[in-house]
Amino acid sequence: MSERILRALMQLFAIIAKVDEVTDPTSEAIESSNGRRIVEAFLRTELNDELLQKYIQLFDEFLLVHHQGSAKKDGQRKRTSVNSVKVLRICAQINEELTQRQKMIVLLRIFDFIHANDQVHEQEQEFVHTVSESFNIPNFEYLQLKSFIESNSRTIMDDDHFMYVNDQTIDLKNAKQIKVDGLEGSILVIRLESVNILFFKYFGQDELILNGQIVSNERRHILNQGSSLRTNKSTPIYYSDVISRFLNDANQEKITFKVDHLQFHFNSGKIGLHEINFMEQSGKLIGVMGGSGAGKSTFLNVLNGNYIPSHGAVTINGVDLHREKSKLEGVIGFVSQDDLLIEELTVFQNLYFNAKLCFNDLSEQQLKKKVLDLLSDIGLGEAKNLKVGSPLEKTISGGQRKRLNIALELIRQPAVMFVDEPTSGLSSRDSENIMDMLKELALKGKLIFVVIHQPSSDIFKMFDKLMILDQGGYPIFDGNPIDAVVYFKTHVHHVNANERECPICGNVNPEQIFNIIESKVVDEYGNQTKVRKVTPREWNERYLSNFKTSDIEEIIEPVKGTSRIANKLRQFKVFFLRDVLSKLANKQYMFINMLEAPVLAAILSFFVKFFNSDGKGNQDYVFYQNENIPQYLFISVVVALFLGLTVAAEEIIKDKKILKRESFLNLSLGSYLWSKILIMFMVSAIQTACFVFIGNLILEIHGLWWEYWVILFSTSCMANVLGLNISSAFNSAKVIYIIVPLLIIPQLIFSGVIVKFDKLHPIISSNNEVPWVGNAMASRWAYEALAVVQSTENAHEEGQFKLHQKQSNASWKRDYWIPEMKNQLTILADKKSNEKDFEKAKRILTNEVEKEVSIWDNLECKDCIEGLNKLQKGKTSVQEVQFNIGSFLEMLKKQYNINYNETTEELDKLVLKVGEKHFEASQAQNVNESLQDLVTNRTEVQKIIVTDDELLQKDDPIYIDPKNTRLLNAPFYTSKKYWFGIPMSTFLANILVLWGMTVLMIVALYYDLLRKFLGLFSKGSSKNNA
Repeated sequence: MSERILRALMQLFAIIAKVDEVTDPTSEAIESSNGRRIVEAFLRTELNDELLQKYIQLFDEFLLVHHQGSAKKDGQRKRTSVNSVKVLRICAQINEELTQRQKMIVLLRIFDFIHANDQVHEQEQEFVHTVSESFNIPNFEYLQLKSFIESNSRTIMDDDHFMYVNDQTIDLKNAKQIKVDGLEGSILVIRLESVNILFFKYFGQDELILNGQIVSNERRHILNQGSSLRTNKSTPIYYSDVISRFLNDANQEKITFKVDHLQFHFNSGKIGLHEINFMEQSGKLIGVMGGSGAGKSTFLNVLNGNYIPSHGAVTINGVDLHREKSKLEGVIGFVSQDDLLIEELTVFQNLYFNAKLCFNDLSEQQLKKKVLDLLSDIGLGEAKNLKVGSPLEKTISGGQRKRLNIALELIRQPAVMFVDEPTSGLSSRDSENIMDMLKELALKGKLIFVVIHQPSSDIFKMFDKLMILDQGGYPIFDGNPIDAVVYFKTHVHHVNANERECPICGNVNPEQIFNIIESKVVDEYGNQTKVRKVTPREWNERYLSNFKTSDIEEIIEPVKGTSRIANKLRQFKVFFLRDVLSKLANKQYMFINMLEAPVLAAILSFFVKFFNSDGKGNQDYVFYQNENIPQYLFISVVVALFLGLTVAAEEIIKDKKILKRESFLNLSLGSYLWSKILIMFMVSAIQTACFVFIGNLILEIHGLWWEYWVILFSTSCMANVLGLNISSAFNSAKVIYIIVPLLIIPQLIFSGVIVKFDKLHPIISSNNEVPWVGNAMASRWAYEALAVVQSTENAHEEGQFKLHQKQSNASWKRDYWIPEMKNQLTILADKKSNEKDFEKAKRILTNEVEKEVSIWDNLECKDCIEGLNKLQKGKTSVQEVQFNIGSFLEMLKKQYNINYNETTEELDKLVLKVGEKHFEASQAQNVNESLQDLVTNRTEVQKIIVTDDELLQKDDPIYIDPKNTRLLNAPFYTSKKYWFGIPMSTFLANILVLWGMTVLMIVALYYDLLRKFLGLFSKGSSKNNA
């Protein structure tokens, strides 16, 4: 009992005390008064001798103060009036100091005091009623308490605020009752609902034992949280049993949580949990304890549905939690040990966005009111506008963070909650506040499982039931927490085995339980060994022989979730807005991401801006002469890839714990992913726009802003989704940033820029096609698109490109193709050529003639093809074939000469039309010589390649028309590509490829294919290790 309550009692006892018979209120007279003796007897049952003398002295002092002059013959009425005033004044002071619960205890003790000698005067009743009214105690509860005090073994209190504990059932309509074997007489319990307090009185002759201590049968007692009550002949009665019976009728929905033959094995084959069986009903706070490695977290994850059990089942009202999850939507809540808050948002925003996901049927006003009410209830009303912050940069305290984490689940009122280490890292006061909140939830009918480590005595007593696991996942105890101390003491034969708690202070030391469980064998020198006295298996065997599954009637009724999950579109909006606000609130994130692209663009473009010297010491910048433009284009692609990857690399991994909690809501994964993708695309759009604007402005790249931005944006978007994939697949940010270079470096090597495709290893290289490894790289498609767009669609080249293409085709055919065809004819006619060369020349000539004929509308050479088909080495004459093909080639040469000369004349006319100076100025501003050298392959000595069956053009790839060539087989830098026979510009084709890659990445992200693929290796390694 607290000092405040005792002091208040002494004051009020002194006023109410019967000292009328004392004519002279001296100390000797007071000491002999009946009232003092009653107070002394009362205090003796509550305090030790030292404190008893202190409070008796205090009572004497108050008695002298309040009753001086009371013995006058005409002073009774006057004294009554004065004392009433004193009672009101003292009660006013008490109201400022004591809680309503403490005031209710004071009222009980006053009732006890005036009934101590079974003679209660009307004046005393008036005083008690005055005290009750001053304490603001509801009148109906005053009357209930009065009835409780005045009751005896013969009276029956048939009211729903009373409970009878008997060894047999009695006929009651409203009052609750519990049947307890071996109980002589009965116990009457009253619950005062306004303060949720239980008082009881025993009507019987046996010894009454409260929490292991014998107490008086004559007095009324308080049944506190965690208490156990029994007689020397009866089985124990627990606080949890009593309070749950009172609350049972108030619960709107009943829950039966059943665990049947549950076992869990890890992938390696190691047993995580040995067989567990139990059944619980709603309205219980269940603690789960165990040493490190005992499987507490595994146990919790199996119970909440995160892990699938290897054997057995977990059911809620008969519905299998793991096989029929959809039927239990919104029923389960999980509060992780980890912090699941969005650090950049305020306390209100964290809870508000969570509520928006849970309650689709509430209006905005109703939703905000619900959030504000809950914040007020959990003591966070004043902190609602504070930014949550990180655990290292705290804005709110650790206790407030824990309460907010619990509130995220509490807002939707799940029927079953699992809480992992709610008190870790908190002060003792914050820990008790958190556990008080969980206990209150349990009293409201929720079933709550709490994994806890080293609880204080008060917290330990809060649990209605305790489950203990030992090393290796062995269950070794399942029962009342206080009984756990006795159970383990008894099994190791402690001398004071029946002592549940400290007889002086009433505290329980939970650590004592684990000291017993894990006690070690002592060697012959008195030193502890590493061998335990009782192994986990032995404790488990004792558990199996001593504990049986509770005999609870299983409820088979559908469980209704209290939340109404938002539809997919609303979920998308919530995810999107929540993420945007968190990013906007993170100033460092915004600063770096918004400045990164323009700063990189400024640095790169500044250093690659090459100034050519005229030989006289004068330097001037001319775009045409800048040798670094190809490098700038390539670096731009790399920057787009890098920015896209890094901005998305942590997006999912930082949300994984939050996603794990929200998985109990069965939210749409697609809505979450699309919100992430859209935000990443928006960031990339801004970054690439800034990069193109700054870089192109400094390097004086005229026009093509849209084309540059589309290419780099598409590249960055592909990198965004790739980054989201690795963010989803890996469990560590460190691993992700190790992976990023592994993804970027292949993009550099296989882009076709640093190492040309035909210079790669022969296994993968190709003379005229981009190898598969190049086609798999986004950098290859992006760089090619940039190079081709800059070379073909700039303001200068745009009107001349087709003429240049026609001129290039005529030039190559005339200067390289026709001579090589004649060379093949020579091989064909050479008698010294072997069969292999002969057949090769024949194939080449046949294929090339057929291809050439297909190009021209008015040109045929049937004799050429027929002659080649009939030709056989050493058997038929080649002269006729040689003549026919030679004539055909001469005719082609003349035609290509005509084509070349015509296009040259048209180009000259264009120059004359615009003026030579204007033409050269336009060329200097829009065309880059180094880039033209690259896309036309001017530096390549070999202009034609002879393969086994055709001649390939190595010159001017940008002017090649890859007709009859599939998209992926087209030469690098061609200006046109064919999608299923449909011609389109390289710019459009490559953009489609990049977005095709993005779509494939989105599919892989949605189905988490990368994580599943990596999981195959982890499973394999686990089996090998096993």
